[in-house]
Amino acid sequence: MSTGSEREPERPVSTPPSGQRVWQTDMLTDLFQDPLDGGYTDAARARRERGPLASSTRWTRRGFTVVVCVVIGVLLAVAYLQVIARAPARATTRVELIKDINRRTADTDKLDQRAESLQDEVNGLRERELSDTAISQLRELEAATGVRKVTGDGVVVTLSDGPNASSERLARILDLDLQLVTNALWAAGAEAISVNGRRLTSVTPIRTAGSAILIGNAHIIGPYEVAAIGPSDLADDFNDSATADTYRKLRDDKRLELGFDVDEKDDLELPAAVMPRLQFAHVPQPSPSPSGTPTPSTSPSGGGK
Repeated sequence: MSTGSEREPERPVSTPPSGQRVWQTDMLTDLFQDPLDGGYTDAARARRERGPLASSTRWTRRGFTVVVCVVIGVLLAVAYLQVIARAPARATTRVELIKDINRRTADTDKLDQRAESLQDEVNGLRERELSDTAISQLRELEAATGVRKVTGDGVVVTLSDGPNASSERLARILDLDLQLVTNALWAAGAEAISVNGRRLTSVTPIRTAGSAILIGNAHIIGPYEVAAIGPSDLADDFNDSATADTYRKLRDDKRLELGFDVDEKDDLELPAAVMPRLQFAHVPQPSPSPSGTPTPSTSPSGGGK
C-alpha cells in the first residue's frame, strides 16, 4: 500500500492533425440526439418486458374511453340545444324592452308637453290679475330664472364623442365637459342656456347617472348641443376663453379627435324649464292670550317670506 495519495494513470491525449476541429459533446447536442427523458425509456422497456396487456384490460380501457366521449358529447349537445332554445326568448324579451322604452319615452314627451301647456295657462291666468308693471317685472324674472320661453341671437356649441371613445376615456363627453362649457358661456355673458333642448335654471344639475348624462331628471345622449342666447359678442368672448382653447386642442389631437364646434345662430328659441317645486315659510297664527285678547302678529301683513 502506498502511503502517498493514489493517482489514476493519465490517459494519453491524442493530438488532432493540424487544421482539424475537435467537436466536444455538450448538453444541447445530447438533448437533440436523445430528446426523450430517461423515465420514458424506462417505462417503454418495462412495458416490453411485461408483455402485451390482457385482452379484457384493453377492451375495458377502450370501453371507458368510449363512455367518456359519449358523455362529453351528450353534455355539449344539451348545452347547444339549450342555447338555441333560449335564443328566441331572449330576442323576444329584447324587442319587448325596446318597445317599452319607446312607449315610456313617448309618454314622457307627452307629459312634458302637457306640463308646458299648463304652465302657459297658469302664466296667462296670473298675468290677467296683475298690473302692467308687475307683469313686465315678472316676465323679466321668469326669463332670467329660466321658467319662460325666450328667443334671440346667440351661439350653439356642439360636443360629441371621438371615434376612439370606447378605448380612450378623454375621447368621451362627460358631465364635467358640459359643466365647463356652460360655465364658460355664463361667464361670457349668456343670458339663457339649454342643453339638447333642456333649459337650465339656477337649480338645474348636470350630472352623471351610471353611463348616462342627466340634465335635471332628463336623460340626454350625444351629440350635445349647448345653445345660449346673449350679447352680440358672446361667440367671440367664448372662443377667447381657456375652456374653448382646451377643447380645440382636444379636437385637433389625432388620438382623441373630440367633436367640438361653435356656431353663431340667429333667432334661437330656448324652451321654458319645468316650474321648480317651491317651498314657502308660513308665520304661525297668533295664539290667544290668557285674558282672551289675541296677541298681535309679529308681521303686520301676516304673511311669510
